[in-house]
Amino acid sequence: MNTPFTCRVVLGLAVLAVVGNAARGQAPPPAPMGLPTMNYADPAFGFELQIPAGWSYDRTRFQQFKNSIGLLRGRDPAGQRGLQIVVFRSFDMKPFEDWVIDFGKALAELTSSPRVDWETWRRSPHSGAILTYSSKIGAIEQQSHCLCVPFDPSTVWTFAYTGNTPSPEHERQIRQEFDQLTASLRVHYDPAEAERLAPAYERGQALIERVRKQGAQAQLDEAEYAFEIILAGKPMGYFTRRISREEYVFSPPDARRRFAKNGLRIRERSWRFAADGTVRHSRLDCFSSFDGKSELIESEQTLIPAPDAPTQELLITTDQAIREAGALFSSFTTSRDKSLPDPGKPIEVGPVYLDLAWARVLPGLLLGRPPEKHAVAIYSTETRALLAHTIELLGERELAGHTGPAYAFEFREGFIAEPGKLYTDRRGNLLRLEAG
Repeated sequence: MNTPFTCRVVLGLAVLAVVGNAARGQAPPPAPMGLPTMNYADPAFGFELQIPAGWSYDRTRFQQFKNSIGLLRGRDPAGQRGLQIVVFRSFDMKPFEDWVIDFGKALAELTSSPRVDWETWRRSPHSGAILTYSSKIGAIEQQSHCLCVPFDPSTVWTFAYTGNTPSPEHERQIRQEFDQLTASLRVHYDPAEAERLAPAYERGQALIERVRKQGAQAQLDEAEYAFEIILAGKPMGYFTRRISREEYVFSPPDARRRFAKNGLRIRERSWRFAADGTVRHSRLDCFSSFDGKSELIESEQTLIPAPDAPTQELLITTDQAIREAGALFSSFTTSRDKSLPDPGKPIEVGPVYLDLAWARVLPGLLLGRPPEKHAVAIYSTETRALLAHTIELLGERELAGHTGPAYAFEFREGFIAEPGKLYTDRRGNLLRLEAG
Protein backbone atom coordinates (compact mmCIF):
# COMPACT_ATOMS: atom_id res chain seq x y z
CA MET A 1 0.00 0.00 0.00
CA ASN A 2 1.50 3.37 -0.94
CA THR A 3 1.41 6.30 1.46
CA PRO A 4 -0.58 8.81 -0.68
CA PHE A 5 -3.40 6.30 -1.05
CA THR A 6 -3.44 5.57 2.68
CA CYS A 7 -3.50 9.27 3.50
CA ARG A 8 -6.52 9.90 1.32
CA VAL A 9 -8.48 7.17 3.08
CA VAL A 10 -7.53 8.25 6.58
CA LEU A 11 -8.22 11.91 5.86
CA GLY A 12 -11.92 11.07 5.73
CA LEU A 13 -11.61 9.47 9.14
CA ALA A 14 -9.80 12.43 10.63
CA VAL A 15 -12.20 15.20 9.58
CA LEU A 16 -15.44 13.30 9.91
CA ALA A 17 -16.42 14.67 13.32
CA VAL A 18 -15.24 18.28 13.03
CA VAL A 19 -18.61 20.01 13.25
CA GLY A 20 -21.09 20.77 16.01
CA ASN A 21 -20.73 22.55 19.35
CA ALA A 22 -17.03 21.87 19.79
CA ALA A 23 -16.30 23.68 16.55
CA ARG A 24 -17.79 26.78 18.18
CA GLY A 25 -15.67 26.42 21.31
CA GLN A 26 -18.37 24.74 23.42
CA ALA A 27 -17.53 21.39 25.01
CA PRO A 28 -20.69 19.36 25.72
CA PRO A 29 -20.47 16.80 28.52
CA PRO A 30 -19.64 13.21 27.62
CA ALA A 31 -22.58 11.07 26.53
CA PRO A 32 -24.04 8.60 29.03
CA MET A 33 -22.41 5.19 29.22
CA GLY A 34 -23.72 2.62 26.77
CA LEU A 35 -24.47 3.73 23.24
CA PRO A 36 -27.91 2.84 21.85
CA THR A 37 -27.11 0.63 18.89
CA MET A 38 -28.55 -1.24 15.92
CA ASN A 39 -27.22 -4.20 13.97
CA TYR A 40 -25.25 -3.72 10.74
CA ALA A 41 -24.42 -6.73 8.58
CA ASP A 42 -22.52 -6.97 5.31
CA PRO A 43 -22.92 -10.41 3.70
CA ALA A 44 -20.57 -9.48 0.87
CA PHE A 45 -17.60 -9.36 3.24
CA GLY A 46 -19.00 -11.62 5.93
CA PHE A 47 -19.27 -9.61 9.14
CA GLU A 48 -21.76 -7.89 11.40
CA LEU A 49 -21.53 -5.60 14.41
CA GLN A 50 -23.55 -3.09 16.39
CA ILE A 51 -23.34 0.55 15.23
CA PRO A 52 -24.79 3.65 16.92
CA ALA A 53 -28.51 4.18 16.37
CA GLY A 54 -29.81 7.56 15.28
CA TRP A 55 -26.73 8.51 13.24
CA SER A 56 -26.59 9.57 9.59
CA TYR A 57 -25.01 6.84 7.45
CA ASP A 58 -23.72 6.55 3.92
CA ARG A 59 -23.04 3.17 2.33
CA THR A 60 -22.53 4.22 -1.28
CA ARG A 61 -19.22 2.32 -1.72
CA PHE A 62 -17.34 5.61 -1.21
CA GLN A 63 -13.62 6.27 -1.72
CA GLN A 64 -13.14 3.58 -4.29
CA PHE A 65 -9.41 4.02 -4.65
CA LYS A 66 -6.95 1.33 -5.55
CA ASN A 67 -7.07 -1.59 -3.12
CA SER A 68 -9.94 -0.27 -0.96
CA ILE A 69 -13.71 -0.37 -0.70
CA GLY A 70 -15.53 2.02 1.63
CA LEU A 71 -18.44 0.10 3.13
CA LEU A 72 -19.96 2.47 5.68
CA ARG A 73 -19.39 5.91 7.15
CA GLY A 74 -21.50 7.69 9.71
CA ARG A 75 -21.79 10.79 11.88
CA ASP A 76 -23.76 11.51 15.02
CA PRO A 77 -26.37 14.33 14.95
CA ALA A 78 -24.17 16.69 17.01
CA GLY A 79 -21.11 16.14 14.86
CA GLN A 80 -19.01 14.95 17.82
CA ARG A 81 -18.46 11.37 16.65
CA GLY A 82 -17.71 9.66 13.36
CA LEU A 83 -16.94 6.18 12.11
CA GLN A 84 -15.88 4.42 8.94
CA ILE A 85 -15.60 0.82 7.80
CA VAL A 86 -13.14 0.31 4.95
CA VAL A 87 -11.81 -2.91 3.45
CA PHE A 88 -8.34 -2.97 1.90
CA ARG A 89 -7.84 -5.72 -0.66
CA SER A 90 -4.80 -6.46 -2.82
CA PHE A 91 -3.32 -9.70 -4.12
CA ASP A 92 0.19 -8.35 -3.50
CA MET A 93 -0.53 -7.06 0.02
CA LYS A 94 2.28 -7.24 2.54
CA PRO A 95 2.03 -9.61 5.51
CA PHE A 96 -0.34 -8.11 8.07
CA GLU A 97 2.43 -7.33 10.60
CA ASP A 98 4.22 -5.20 7.99
CA TRP A 99 1.01 -3.74 6.58
CA VAL A 100 -0.21 -2.45 9.94
CA ILE A 101 3.18 -0.81 10.67
CA ASP A 102 3.05 1.05 7.35
CA PHE A 103 -0.56 1.99 8.04
CA GLY A 104 0.36 3.41 11.47
CA LYS A 105 3.24 5.43 10.01
CA ALA A 106 0.92 6.90 7.39
CA LEU A 107 -1.58 7.85 10.11
CA ALA A 108 1.07 9.63 12.15
CA GLU A 109 2.41 11.49 9.13
CA LEU A 110 -1.01 12.57 7.91
CA THR A 111 -2.39 13.79 11.24
CA SER A 112 0.89 15.17 12.63
CA SER A 113 0.34 12.90 15.59
CA PRO A 114 3.38 12.57 17.89
CA ARG A 115 2.72 8.86 18.27
CA VAL A 116 0.46 6.01 17.27
CA ASP A 117 -0.11 3.43 20.00
CA TRP A 118 -0.45 -0.19 18.94
CA GLU A 119 -2.08 -3.05 20.82
CA THR A 120 -3.08 -6.60 19.93
CA TRP A 121 -6.73 -7.51 19.45
CA ARG A 122 -7.86 -11.14 19.62
CA ARG A 123 -11.15 -12.90 19.21
CA SER A 124 -10.80 -16.55 18.29
CA PRO A 125 -10.17 -17.53 15.57
CA HIS A 126 -9.28 -13.99 14.45
CA SER A 127 -6.62 -11.57 15.66
CA GLY A 128 -5.70 -8.05 14.67
CA ALA A 129 -4.44 -4.73 15.94
CA ILE A 130 -5.87 -1.52 17.40
CA LEU A 131 -4.17 1.74 16.43
CA THR A 132 -4.82 4.77 18.67
CA TYR A 133 -3.73 8.31 17.92
CA SER A 134 -4.64 11.92 18.66
CA SER A 135 -4.86 14.75 16.18
CA LYS A 136 -5.68 18.42 16.09
CA ILE A 137 -7.50 20.34 13.38
CA GLY A 138 -7.55 24.03 14.22
CA ALA A 139 -8.60 24.23 17.85
CA ILE A 140 -10.31 20.85 17.79
CA GLU A 141 -8.65 17.97 19.64
CA GLN A 142 -9.64 14.53 18.38
CA GLN A 143 -8.93 10.97 19.37
CA SER A 144 -9.21 8.04 16.96
CA HIS A 145 -9.14 4.28 17.41
CA CYS A 146 -8.82 1.98 14.42
CA LEU A 147 -9.33 -1.79 14.58
CA CYS A 148 -7.54 -3.69 11.78
CA VAL A 149 -8.41 -7.36 11.21
CA PRO A 150 -6.92 -9.49 8.41
CA PHE A 151 -9.68 -11.59 6.86
CA ASP A 152 -7.22 -13.40 4.60
CA PRO A 153 -3.66 -12.70 3.29
CA SER A 154 -5.09 -10.29 0.70
CA THR A 155 -7.83 -8.57 2.73
CA VAL A 156 -7.73 -6.29 5.81
CA TRP A 157 -10.96 -5.06 7.41
CA THR A 158 -10.77 -1.75 9.33
CA PHE A 159 -13.18 0.00 11.70
CA ALA A 160 -12.28 3.55 12.71
CA TYR A 161 -14.03 5.54 15.45
CA THR A 162 -13.24 9.23 15.96
CA GLY A 163 -14.47 11.82 18.44
CA ASN A 164 -13.79 15.34 19.62
CA THR A 165 -11.94 15.28 22.97
CA PRO A 166 -11.90 18.63 24.80
CA SER A 167 -11.19 16.85 28.11
CA PRO A 168 -9.71 13.57 29.46
CA GLU A 169 -13.24 12.47 30.31
CA HIS A 170 -14.14 12.67 26.63
CA GLU A 171 -11.07 10.59 25.73
CA ARG A 172 -12.16 7.84 28.09
CA GLN A 173 -15.70 7.99 26.72
CA ILE A 174 -14.45 7.63 23.13
CA ARG A 175 -12.49 4.52 24.05
CA GLN A 176 -15.40 3.01 25.98
CA GLU A 177 -17.72 3.53 23.02
CA PHE A 178 -15.15 2.06 20.63
CA ASP A 179 -14.74 -1.00 22.87
CA GLN A 180 -18.51 -1.42 23.10
CA LEU A 181 -18.89 -1.44 19.31
CA THR A 182 -15.91 -3.64 18.50
CA ALA A 183 -16.91 -6.15 21.18
CA SER A 184 -20.02 -6.88 19.10
CA LEU A 185 -18.04 -7.79 15.95
CA ARG A 186 -18.94 -11.18 14.50
CA VAL A 187 -16.92 -12.42 11.54
CA HIS A 188 -18.54 -15.01 9.27
CA TYR A 189 -15.93 -14.72 6.54
CA ASP A 190 -14.23 -18.01 5.74
CA PRO A 191 -11.37 -17.72 3.22
CA ALA A 192 -11.54 -21.46 2.54
CA GLU A 193 -15.19 -21.28 1.52
CA ALA A 194 -14.38 -20.29 -2.09
CA GLU A 195 -12.14 -23.31 -2.47
CA ARG A 196 -14.80 -25.64 -1.13
CA LEU A 197 -17.34 -24.14 -3.54
CA ALA A 198 -15.20 -24.67 -6.65
CA PRO A 199 -17.29 -27.65 -7.90
CA ALA A 200 -20.51 -25.74 -7.19
CA TYR A 201 -19.25 -22.79 -9.25
CA GLU A 202 -18.45 -25.15 -12.13
CA ARG A 203 -22.04 -26.42 -12.03
CA GLY A 204 -23.24 -22.81 -11.75
CA GLN A 205 -21.29 -21.76 -14.83
CA ALA A 206 -22.76 -24.67 -16.82
CA LEU A 207 -26.22 -23.58 -15.65
CA ILE A 208 -25.56 -20.00 -16.79
CA GLU A 209 -24.54 -21.22 -20.24
CA ARG A 210 -27.74 -23.25 -20.45
CA VAL A 211 -29.81 -20.21 -19.45
CA ARG A 212 -28.22 -18.10 -22.18
CA LYS A 213 -28.89 -20.75 -24.80
CA GLN A 214 -32.38 -21.80 -23.73
CA GLY A 215 -33.67 -18.88 -21.63
CA ALA A 216 -35.98 -17.59 -24.34
CA GLN A 217 -37.87 -20.91 -24.27
CA ALA A 218 -38.34 -20.96 -20.49
CA GLN A 219 -41.87 -21.73 -19.30
CA LEU A 220 -43.09 -18.89 -17.07
CA ASP A 221 -46.21 -18.57 -14.94
CA GLU A 222 -46.94 -14.87 -15.42
CA ALA A 223 -49.52 -14.59 -12.64
CA GLU A 224 -48.91 -12.28 -9.68
CA TYR A 225 -48.48 -14.04 -6.33
CA ALA A 226 -48.97 -12.50 -2.88
CA PHE A 227 -47.35 -13.65 0.37
CA GLU A 228 -47.70 -12.72 4.03
CA ILE A 229 -44.56 -11.52 5.83
CA ILE A 230 -44.20 -12.97 9.33
CA LEU A 231 -41.57 -11.90 11.85
CA ALA A 232 -41.14 -13.83 15.13
CA GLY A 233 -44.49 -15.52 14.54
CA LYS A 234 -46.42 -12.27 14.00
CA PRO A 235 -47.74 -10.92 10.66
CA MET A 236 -46.11 -7.59 9.82
CA GLY A 237 -46.76 -7.01 6.12
CA TYR A 238 -47.12 -8.56 2.69
CA PHE A 239 -45.08 -9.20 -0.43
CA THR A 240 -46.01 -9.61 -4.12
CA ARG A 241 -44.05 -11.00 -7.06
CA ARG A 242 -44.73 -11.23 -10.77
CA ILE A 243 -42.47 -12.94 -13.30
CA SER A 244 -43.12 -12.25 -16.97
CA ARG A 245 -41.68 -12.30 -20.47
CA GLU A 246 -41.55 -8.75 -21.82
CA GLU A 247 -40.05 -6.44 -24.40
CA TYR A 248 -38.02 -3.61 -22.89
CA VAL A 249 -37.61 -0.46 -24.98
CA PHE A 250 -34.23 1.19 -24.37
CA SER A 251 -34.63 4.09 -26.82
CA PRO A 252 -36.58 7.25 -25.87
CA PRO A 253 -39.99 7.82 -27.52
CA ASP A 254 -38.65 10.53 -29.84
CA ALA A 255 -35.66 8.52 -31.06
CA ARG A 256 -35.29 8.00 -34.79
CA ARG A 257 -34.57 4.32 -34.36
CA ARG A 258 -36.35 2.07 -31.93
CA PHE A 259 -34.07 -0.13 -29.81
CA ALA A 260 -35.69 -2.89 -27.76
CA LYS A 261 -34.96 -6.38 -26.46
CA ASN A 262 -37.05 -9.28 -25.23
CA GLY A 263 -36.23 -10.72 -21.84
CA LEU A 264 -37.22 -11.78 -18.36
CA ARG A 265 -38.93 -9.22 -16.11
CA ILE A 266 -39.36 -9.43 -12.32
CA ARG A 267 -41.58 -7.11 -10.28
CA GLU A 268 -41.52 -7.33 -6.48
CA ARG A 269 -43.34 -5.11 -3.98
CA SER A 270 -43.56 -5.29 -0.20
CA TRP A 271 -45.15 -3.37 2.65
CA ARG A 272 -43.90 -3.77 6.22
CA PHE A 273 -45.62 -2.19 9.22
CA ALA A 274 -43.66 -1.70 12.45
CA ALA A 275 -45.19 -1.64 15.93
CA ASP A 276 -44.25 2.06 16.34
CA GLY A 277 -46.25 3.07 13.25
CA THR A 278 -43.31 3.24 10.84
CA VAL A 279 -44.07 1.89 7.36
CA ARG A 280 -41.49 0.56 4.87
CA HIS A 281 -42.32 0.04 1.21
CA SER A 282 -39.90 -1.76 -1.11
CA ARG A 283 -39.98 -1.95 -4.89
CA LEU A 284 -37.67 -4.09 -7.03
CA ASP A 285 -37.76 -4.13 -10.82
CA CYS A 286 -35.35 -6.33 -12.80
CA PHE A 287 -34.97 -6.97 -16.52
CA SER A 288 -32.58 -9.42 -18.19
CA SER A 289 -32.44 -9.71 -21.97
CA PHE A 290 -32.63 -13.19 -23.43
CA ASP A 291 -29.40 -12.61 -25.35
CA GLY A 292 -27.59 -12.33 -21.98
CA LYS A 293 -25.99 -8.97 -22.81
CA SER A 294 -28.21 -6.41 -21.05
CA GLU A 295 -29.55 -6.10 -17.52
CA LEU A 296 -31.42 -3.38 -15.62
CA ILE A 297 -32.06 -3.31 -11.86
CA GLU A 298 -33.89 -0.68 -9.82
CA SER A 299 -34.49 -1.05 -6.10
CA GLU A 300 -36.43 1.64 -4.24
CA GLN A 301 -36.96 1.78 -0.47
CA THR A 302 -39.48 4.21 1.04
CA LEU A 303 -39.52 4.89 4.79
CA ILE A 304 -42.73 6.53 6.02
CA PRO A 305 -42.29 7.84 9.59
CA ALA A 306 -44.80 7.13 12.32
CA PRO A 307 -47.67 9.64 12.64
CA ASP A 308 -46.42 10.73 16.07
CA ALA A 309 -42.91 11.54 14.74
CA PRO A 310 -43.42 15.00 13.21
CA THR A 311 -39.69 15.79 13.18
CA GLN A 312 -38.97 12.93 10.78
CA GLU A 313 -39.53 13.15 7.06
CA LEU A 314 -40.28 10.74 4.28
CA LEU A 315 -37.10 9.07 3.03
CA ILE A 316 -36.78 7.43 -0.38
CA THR A 317 -33.57 5.67 -1.44
CA THR A 318 -33.02 4.31 -4.93
CA ASP A 319 -30.34 1.91 -6.13
CA GLN A 320 -29.93 1.46 -9.88
CA ALA A 321 -27.66 -0.85 -11.82
CA ILE A 322 -27.08 -1.27 -15.55
CA ARG A 323 -25.07 -4.08 -17.07
CA GLU A 324 -23.84 -4.27 -20.63
CA ALA A 325 -21.86 -7.40 -21.47
CA GLY A 326 -19.28 -7.88 -18.69
CA ALA A 327 -19.45 -4.44 -17.00
CA LEU A 328 -22.02 -3.39 -14.40
CA PHE A 329 -22.54 0.27 -13.43
CA SER A 330 -24.40 1.22 -10.24
CA SER A 331 -25.65 4.46 -8.70
CA PHE A 332 -27.41 5.49 -5.50
CA THR A 333 -29.70 8.44 -4.70
CA THR A 334 -31.89 9.53 -1.79
CA SER A 335 -34.59 12.14 -1.33
CA ARG A 336 -32.61 13.66 1.55
CA ASP A 337 -29.00 13.82 0.38
CA LYS A 338 -28.25 16.15 -2.51
CA SER A 339 -24.49 15.69 -2.76
CA LEU A 340 -23.81 11.96 -2.71
CA PRO A 341 -20.61 10.69 -4.32
CA ASP A 342 -20.56 9.95 -8.03
CA PRO A 343 -21.37 6.40 -9.10
CA GLY A 344 -18.54 3.99 -8.38
CA LYS A 345 -16.27 2.35 -10.85
CA PRO A 346 -17.82 -0.37 -13.04
CA ILE A 347 -17.84 -3.87 -11.65
CA GLU A 348 -16.43 -6.65 -13.80
CA VAL A 349 -18.99 -9.41 -13.38
CA GLY A 350 -16.90 -12.41 -14.45
CA PRO A 351 -17.92 -15.79 -15.93
CA VAL A 352 -20.08 -17.05 -13.01
CA TYR A 353 -22.33 -13.98 -12.81
CA LEU A 354 -26.09 -14.55 -13.08
CA ASP A 355 -28.58 -11.74 -13.62
CA LEU A 356 -30.77 -10.98 -10.60
CA ALA A 357 -33.93 -11.72 -12.57
CA TRP A 358 -32.72 -15.23 -13.42
CA ALA A 359 -31.59 -15.76 -9.82
CA ARG A 360 -35.25 -15.36 -8.83
CA VAL A 361 -36.27 -18.29 -11.02
CA LEU A 362 -33.29 -20.54 -10.21
CA PRO A 363 -35.38 -23.10 -8.26
CA GLY A 364 -37.52 -23.79 -11.32
CA LEU A 365 -34.41 -24.31 -13.43
CA LEU A 366 -33.05 -26.90 -10.99
CA LEU A 367 -36.18 -29.02 -10.60
CA GLY A 368 -35.69 -32.43 -12.14
CA ARG A 369 -31.91 -32.20 -11.93
CA PRO A 370 -29.61 -34.01 -9.47
CA PRO A 371 -29.70 -32.55 -5.92
CA GLU A 372 -26.31 -30.83 -6.15
CA LYS A 373 -25.19 -27.44 -4.88
CA HIS A 374 -24.90 -24.71 -7.51
CA ALA A 375 -23.01 -21.44 -6.92
CA VAL A 376 -23.18 -18.21 -8.91
CA ALA A 377 -22.38 -14.55 -8.34
CA ILE A 378 -25.26 -12.07 -8.18
CA TYR A 379 -25.52 -8.30 -7.68
CA SER A 380 -26.81 -7.20 -4.26
CA THR A 381 -28.79 -3.94 -4.29
CA GLU A 382 -28.33 -3.65 -0.52
CA THR A 383 -24.54 -3.86 -0.42
CA ARG A 384 -23.92 -2.67 -4.03
CA ALA A 385 -21.46 -5.50 -4.54
CA LEU A 386 -21.33 -8.99 -6.00
CA LEU A 387 -22.39 -11.76 -3.63
CA ALA A 388 -21.87 -15.48 -3.81
CA HIS A 389 -25.29 -17.14 -4.11
CA THR A 390 -25.55 -20.89 -3.51
CA ILE A 391 -28.63 -23.04 -3.87
CA GLU A 392 -29.21 -26.77 -3.43
CA LEU A 393 -32.29 -28.88 -4.07
CA LEU A 394 -33.14 -30.88 -0.92
CA GLY A 395 -35.98 -32.86 -2.46
CA GLU A 396 -39.73 -33.24 -2.15
CA ARG A 397 -41.30 -32.19 1.15
CA GLU A 398 -44.74 -31.82 2.67
CA LEU A 399 -45.76 -28.22 3.25
CA ALA A 400 -48.66 -27.26 5.50
CA GLY A 401 -51.41 -25.43 3.65
CA HIS A 402 -50.31 -26.62 0.22
CA THR A 403 -51.97 -29.48 -1.66
CA GLY A 404 -49.66 -31.32 -3.98
CA PRO A 405 -45.91 -31.85 -3.96
CA ALA A 406 -43.60 -29.15 -2.64
CA TYR A 407 -39.85 -28.98 -3.19
CA ALA A 408 -37.38 -27.61 -0.65
CA PHE A 409 -34.17 -25.71 -1.45
CA GLU A 410 -31.42 -24.43 0.82
CA PHE A 411 -29.82 -21.14 -0.20
CA ARG A 412 -27.15 -18.81 1.09
CA GLU A 413 -26.09 -15.34 -0.04
CA GLY A 414 -22.61 -14.15 0.80
CA PHE A 415 -21.18 -15.00 4.20
CA ILE A 416 -24.27 -15.17 6.38
CA ALA A 417 -24.43 -17.12 9.62
CA GLU A 418 -27.30 -19.44 8.69
CA PRO A 419 -28.64 -20.52 5.29
CA GLY A 420 -32.23 -19.88 4.29
CA LYS A 421 -34.80 -22.30 2.97
CA LEU A 422 -37.46 -21.92 0.31
CA TYR A 423 -40.23 -24.12 -1.04
CA THR A 424 -41.72 -24.22 -4.53
CA ASP A 425 -44.46 -26.08 -6.35
CA ARG A 426 -43.75 -28.48 -9.21
CA ARG A 427 -43.40 -25.56 -11.66
CA GLY A 428 -40.89 -23.66 -9.52
CA ASN A 429 -43.32 -21.04 -8.21
CA LEU A 430 -42.44 -19.80 -4.72
CA LEU A 431 -44.62 -21.11 -1.91
CA ARG A 432 -42.70 -20.19 1.23
CA LEU A 433 -39.36 -18.56 2.12
CA GLU A 434 -37.64 -18.78 5.50
CA ALA A 435 -34.70 -16.45 6.16
CA GLY A 436 -33.06 -14.53 8.98
